[in-house]
Amino acid sequence: MARDERVAVTDRGALRHRIWCSVLIASHVACGVADNPAGVSMGSIDELSVGLPALEGMHPSVQTQLRDAYALPERATSSAERSEAYGTLGMLLLAAEYLGSAEPSLRNARRLSPDNYRWTYYLAHLFKQRGELSRAVEYFELVHEQRPDDFPPLIWLSSTYLTLGQPEHAQLWLAKARALRPGAAVVRFQEGRVASASRDYELAVEHLTAALRVEPDATGVHYPLAMAYRALGNLKLAEYHLAQAGAGADGNFEGGVMLGLADPLMAELATVLRSPRVHRDLALEADARGDWPEAARQFRLAVDVDPDDPLMRVSLAMAYDRAGDARAAWLELQEAIRLEPVLAQAHYVMGTLLERSGRDDPAIDRFRVASIYDPSSAEVQLRLADALRRTGRFDDALTAYRQVLELEIESGAARFGEAMALVRLARYREARERLDAVAPRFPREPAFATALARVLAASSDDQVRDGRRALELINRVVEEHKTTAVAETMAMVLAELGQFRGAVEWQQVAIDVARDAGRPDLAEQMSVNLSRYIRGEPCRTPWRADEPEQRPGPVVDPALLGPNPLPGL
Repeated sequence: MARDERVAVTDRGALRHRIWCSVLIASHVACGVADNPAGVSMGSIDELSVGLPALEGMHPSVQTQLRDAYALPERATSSAERSEAYGTLGMLLLAAEYLGSAEPSLRNARRLSPDNYRWTYYLAHLFKQRGELSRAVEYFELVHEQRPDDFPPLIWLSSTYLTLGQPEHAQLWLAKARALRPGAAVVRFQEGRVASASRDYELAVEHLTAALRVEPDATGVHYPLAMAYRALGNLKLAEYHLAQAGAGADGNFEGGVMLGLADPLMAELATVLRSPRVHRDLALEADARGDWPEAARQFRLAVDVDPDDPLMRVSLAMAYDRAGDARAAWLELQEAIRLEPVLAQAHYVMGTLLERSGRDDPAIDRFRVASIYDPSSAEVQLRLADALRRTGRFDDALTAYRQVLELEIESGAARFGEAMALVRLARYREARERLDAVAPRFPREPAFATALARVLAASSDDQVRDGRRALELINRVVEEHKTTAVAETMAMVLAELGQFRGAVEWQQVAIDVARDAGRPDLAEQMSVNLSRYIRGEPCRTPWRADEPEQRPGPVVDPALLGPNPLPGL
């Protein structure tokens, strides 16, 4: 494993399979450092020598932390203090994946304070990480002797015995775990693994399905469930669960072992290193489970450790925004831009805050700056194009949409936006050509067929309209999509064909739905076309200027950034 400044999470699959409640084993190591360099003794002849690894290349905060911890045992005035000092140093070295140096430090801590089960527990994990599974089992069992009602060691014991190929021993420890927490998803998951290892695939399916019912977001369960279904010959369900497993589902079940398991000691180890990368990964973990306040807290800690990292500040800003504090997000973005003025992502996120607060013109300015600093971003260019169209700058919007398509030719949003910009410019023939070419490529997107039907039915250009073809299109759409937009389109098509009674009925349906949805304003706007059809006149305006298709963008909250001015506003 390359030793770069990073966070390594042990006993897991990919990030999305890390489904501990609050469990992460973090590491932060330097490149090319020996794992067990020679060291000098820090204590009496009864204590093992602990060497401090080379620290070059590590984050300065981690270097300071390790140096300070290395000096602690010599300053201790009692065996208890000395044990705690060695234990703290051992935790830091374990978190940093210096397993060779961590072992003697944790052994010293355990020798000086044999009743403190924490050091035994961390040694068990150390051996597990190092692949010395028999020794890991020995130490997990010692923890169980000291803490017979502690749930996490029982799960780790079952997992380790399974890895050793001894499902019968794993089941013995699971029985103890089940007695403590009979409804725990992690127990059912482990029982499913044991059943699979024993080739009882029907029982495996029963246990794994039960685990998913308790924790449906636990993606780590899907892979072993898929394998159990495959062994039973049910390939359809096997393929379904394999698709749900996602990245990292490669047969390493360890990530799923810890689903729904709160392990306080491992949670403590997760944050023992004061490294921005540690807090970043914990923030990403919180973000993945939708815990925005915790994500913001962890990103805040990362920024506090390394205040000069502009990208981390952007991440913090986005977490603040998700947690409902857009003003705090704005201030972090301001600081990120001060640190790195050409950071496109900061300008882009700032633009999204501005448009959500109803400030379209400054939002457009930010999107333009972001597109200059990152001309390869289709996302930025699309946001700019939508904002330009929303504010009536249709020629500029058309140019921006076409730049998106140069970057991402299959962007359905850009192709739809291009067609709508052409409509607003009354270039109906071009709009029809674009929609004709694109609609078949997006058969699952009713917006394209509906838009083409409107252009064919209500264009002011006689050479563009084709009522019969419009009817064929909208008839296919209305079978599956009964919305006000589809109902209005059907009314336009029938009016174009001279079937005004039907047009009145469909338009009335759309109006009634709008009223029932609490939108009397929308119903009133729709009434204009209703009156037209009652008079026997067809529609020659495919969309009102305020319809959603012509007003792309987020919901506006004028109070988003607060009542008081912010820097840069």
